[in-house]
Amino acid sequence: MPLMKDLFRLAHAPRGAFLLVLMVLASAMASAAEIPDFETIARSFEEETIADRRWLHENPELSNRETKTQAYLSRSLAEIPGITFVDGDWGTGLVAKLHGGKPGPLVAWRADIDALPITEDTDLPYRSTCRDTLRGGRSVGVMHACGHDLHMSIALGAIRTLSAVRDQMPGTLLIIFQPAEETGDGAHDMLAAGLFSGENKPRCVLAFHDHPTIAYGQVGSCSGWSTANVDGFRLTVKGRGGHGAYPHRSIDPVSLAAKMVLAFNDIVAREIDVNHHAVISVGRIEGGAKGNVIPHEVRLEATVRTHDDETRQAVRSKVERVVSSLAQSVGAPEPGLEYYFGTPAGYNNPELVEQARTVFRRVLGPENSITYPPGMGGEDFSRYGQVVPGFQFRIGVAPPGQENTMSLHSPQFNADERAVGLGMRLVAEVLWDQLNR
Repeated sequence: MPLMKDLFRLAHAPRGAFLLVLMVLASAMASAAEIPDFETIARSFEEETIADRRWLHENPELSNRETKTQAYLSRSLAEIPGITFVDGDWGTGLVAKLHGGKPGPLVAWRADIDALPITEDTDLPYRSTCRDTLRGGRSVGVMHACGHDLHMSIALGAIRTLSAVRDQMPGTLLIIFQPAEETGDGAHDMLAAGLFSGENKPRCVLAFHDHPTIAYGQVGSCSGWSTANVDGFRLTVKGRGGHGAYPHRSIDPVSLAAKMVLAFNDIVAREIDVNHHAVISVGRIEGGAKGNVIPHEVRLEATVRTHDDETRQAVRSKVERVVSSLAQSVGAPEPGLEYYFGTPAGYNNPELVEQARTVFRRVLGPENSITYPPGMGGEDFSRYGQVVPGFQFRIGVAPPGQENTMSLHSPQFNADERAVGLGMRLVAEVLWDQLNR
């Protein structure tokens, strides 16, 4: 009825304006008619996909050890019509394609598959009781405490949903099940193995991360910088040991290390442009064996987070200057500094973000498409975005009223499982939109 009223009013407008608006309306109605009923299609695969999620949650594996996970995903994909596998040295990962029946672009979707060395503390009937051994022989529990079980299962559900309409689907979907996100190695290794080489280079790559600070039923997005460079350093502060009662006869590396920690804070507070984010956090400090003995050295480990490359390089230079100059100021030997660059910052292509937000608003309603600010966490999805335009959004998994009480990487992490059905539909809708552009 509202459309008819609008057309009646337009009938009394100038002829040119009337025809122009009719053309726009016809185009919009035609586009809407071409979108399959993904809500109904996804619902038909929801039970199967929830079963996937529960199996994957109950059988987690650590980074680069995801052999059972790889086998499960391979069997599941092989049962989906239209799937072909892409050969390559993917380690414990997996790459496949879903081929559409019409010409179109190659669009990539990535899901990470590894779990964390965390002992699960939930009452889920499908909770993980798995254990593994870390380097050094320490036995640990293993848990999908970052929601990668959701990432994998929702990807499978979205692929099944798109496969059901593959004859109408333009182009090809490149599917990446990536290992070792938690160690920061997986994306690098798959790209080094030729993931995006030749005819397999996609027009864009997309992904999502479940997020417990966002309520179920909502989706979050951030345009531009979204995650941080994940760098760090290991520092050995050297001195000259001695008796704690006679510090003047020693060079105290403990007090020197303390000065350095405070100086790192001053780098961020006083030497970095306030418009450029930076964090230096010393998470480990170790030295000495007894309160009345000044040790020969103290060891520190720190994480460093930045967004842009200029700030990234500047922080490293300033840390090097600070540790060297403070050691010289007290006559201490040159410190041993091992500074390393890790996972690069994630950048969400603004054009992709705006295109996806149109889908979010249509599927979930404008009020459920929210914007979040850039964060200082890391994600190796960023490496794909250095090769082709990329966008990673967030799907809310917080149960009602728990948006501020649940955390990733927690033994109590327990996502709202309704996100599986909603997520698979939303992913299918976003990919359909991209394949039709």
